[in-house]
Amino acid sequence: MKADWKTGRTIALTAVWFLWPQISRANPVIIEPQSLIAFGIIAFWALVIESALVTLFLISQGIVFLPFLGTLIAANAVLFLAAFLPLTGRIPLWVLEAGVVLADAVLIKLLVSVPWVQGGAFAGVTWTRGLVASLAGNAASFFVGVLASGSPWEAVEAMQSLE
Repeated sequence: MKADWKTGRTIALTAVWFLWPQISRANPVIIEPQSLIAFGIIAFWALVIESALVTLFLISQGIVFLPFLGTLIAANAVLFLAAFLPLTGRIPLWVLEAGVVLADAVLIKLLVSVPWVQGGAFAGVTWTRGLVASLAGNAASFFVGVLASGSPWEAVEAMQSLE
């Protein structure tokens, strides 16, 4: 089993290395939506996908899927509204993103300690696993925001206009 963990860790670290520019900005705030409704829809789905990915990442540790997912969605929504949005523009984005990833990791550790999210085979969650899950979830929310905002197509169009 240790060989599987080392292989998985190596793959995860390699992915983080190559995707670092995108991961470091992983949040739906950068999408510049056309309206408040569009922002709400995109932010909601980014939040749901982020929380679902973290939940799937931790399911092997014996957490109960739906209770953990629901609790994590609520906790991430509070973190987004109470910490991320008020600090956007006040501190550098990379510092804010690193703080969000760390805060999510702390939230994950706190939430897995709640009895109603622990299944019969609950094995606990290490700080490393919580941090990697947080990083993966925040990266996913970034990609949802970019794809939903159409930014990849705008970037391609901008590059084509330069040629």
